Amino acid sequence: MKASDELHQLIRSMSMSEKRYFKIHASRHIIGKQNNYILLFDAIGKQEVYDEAEIKKAFENTSFIKHLPSEKHYLYQQILESLNAFNQDKTFLARNSNVLISIEILYNKGLFSQCRKLIRKACAEAYALERFAILYQIVHWETMLNIKDEDEKKLTLSIKEENRLLEVMKLQSALMQVAFHLQVQIDKGQTSESFILEQKKELIRLYDLAKERNSFWSTYYYYSGIALLATLESDEKKRYECYSRIKEVMDRAPQFIRDLPAIYHLNSNNLVNVMFFLKKYEEAALLINEQRSFLKSNGIQNPTFSRVVFLNTSESELYLHYRTGNYRAGIDHIKVIEGEVKKMENSFSPLLFDLLYVMAVVELSNGTYKNAGKWLNRIMNAELDMNIRMELQLNSRLLYLLVLFESDDILFDNRLNAMRRLMARINDFPTQKKILEVIRMLSDEKVKDKNLSLIKKYISEISKESLRSNRETLNKQFDFTGWMEHQLIA
Repeated sequence: MKASDELHQLIRSMSMSEKRYFKIHASRHIIGKQNNYILLFDAIGKQEVYDEAEIKKAFENTSFIKHLPSEKHYLYQQILESLNAFNQDKTFLARNSNVLISIEILYNKGLFSQCRKLIRKACAEAYALERFAILYQIVHWETMLNIKDEDEKKLTLSIKEENRLLEVMKLQSALMQVAFHLQVQIDKGQTSESFILEQKKELIRLYDLAKERNSFWSTYYYYSGIALLATLESDEKKRYECYSRIKEVMDRAPQFIRDLPAIYHLNSNNLVNVMFFLKKYEEAALLINEQRSFLKSNGIQNPTFSRVVFLNTSESELYLHYRTGNYRAGIDHIKVIEGEVKKMENSFSPLLFDLLYVMAVVELSNGTYKNAGKWLNRIMNAELDMNIRMELQLNSRLLYLLVLFESDDILFDNRLNAMRRLMARINDFPTQKKILEVIRMLSDEKVKDKNLSLIKKYISEISKESLRSNRETLNKQFDFTGWMEHQLIA
């Protein structure tokens, strides 16, 4: 059984400041053997990929290594405790969980003026970040104070605000449910015209009610839902408007960016992808650069999420160079990022394989076939251990066939036959099957000349199917149709 690498992932996600704090925390809170725990912490943290055998060898002369699973678990818990302590004033939830306790303590001690002062301070941040669940609890304490004071006017206002907050949360949940239901049904392929119309009406009805309450999350789920409907209707301009609207709302309230960097980045990444469909390349380039620096410009320190941003922005920039035919610039960018890509463990994120695929696309387009094969081989070699989506697996194999075809490699026939056997066992993915068949026919001049009309028919069908698929998934794809059309006239 493969040893768990959760401790390794946790340590590798920590910033330098968090690691320094842990060592101080460990010296104060770990009773006995603290030096061994810190040494174990450092040894695991230095590994690019977790190797338990190497750890056991490094500590073979210590007694605690005999109980490595339990020692790892203890170290894991101590790291979480130190992270909680380190971040206790850095996150909204941590701050206000403590504030709620403080409010209750002050109330129970009869220090009501101090209690009310703390409530006002806590409310200010909770309103700014629209943390309505915690805000409701804070306002409820204000209601308790108003009851104690027998202040009917203030009591009426605080109860009214409690009810308003409940209604806001109710509408947010309803809009979220519609958006989520849409996504699930799209994934299942169960989206009739009547279903689309029904969901659109429900989104509009709920948002008309929510607009009066000025909630970011209501706005977010509404425009996310409308963007999903626009996907079904192949309305890229509407999707562009929706993602732009979400970004505009967040840009006007930077506290949301700092509090929700993943949401902000995901939306911006979707917006970049839609810009590619609409050929807004200059606008896409500006947004890619903005995304590359948004963590630093907003004072966000998150090593793990920084790597996610690195993967997404690198993929987008390379795809931009591919779509604009600037392959040389793409190759230059690959040289900049390949060191980081090579040392990134496969288990970090599926996003890594999307980037590797686009790197191969640029290399193939530039005619550097050996490098294209290198990146594709990394994807294919990881398929047994990693959960790589089937579409990417098949497209990587198809792209590898083009690499072998273009470089006149003797392995082409062997890989072509292997791919045909694989596709014969798969029921789905008709577009990939047609691409494979066209590649087979193009590879033999006699077959090519004999089947020109069939090849053209397949190419036309592949073009339509690929366009529809790309609209639905926002995946960055190689233009197999363009390559095949070029081979027909070559």
